Amino acid sequence: MKKSNINKLDKLWSEKVREYGMCEKCRKLSPLNAHHFYSRSIRAVRWDVKNGFCLCVGCHTFSSKFSAHKTPAEFVEWAIERRGEEWYDDLKIRKNKTVKYTDDDVSTLIKELK
Repeated sequence: MKKSNINKLDKLWSEKVREYGMCEKCRKLSPLNAHHFYSRSIRAVRWDVKNGFCLCVGCHTFSSKFSAHKTPAEFVEWAIERRGEEWYDDLKIRKNKTVKYTDDDVSTLIKELK
């Protein structure tokens, strides 16, 4: 896949996740980040909006009390409580699938994320 398509998809994914409009944890309105539940290095779910959480910068990275990066165990527990076991089980299965994106797949993803 072309680097330009990867960058475009990353940007569109982030924008789509942040459309939630507030931190899903604390409800702050800004600044907002898009966080991958499963790492963006896992291509099978990298651009899946269900793999994303809209978080303020504190809940994403900076807070030592709760953040996706500094307290990952607490984040995972909260995420499953928020989205449910079915969401978690489905995403866990899909993240293990091998995917190879064709040009048509990329075009479809771009349309879906717009």
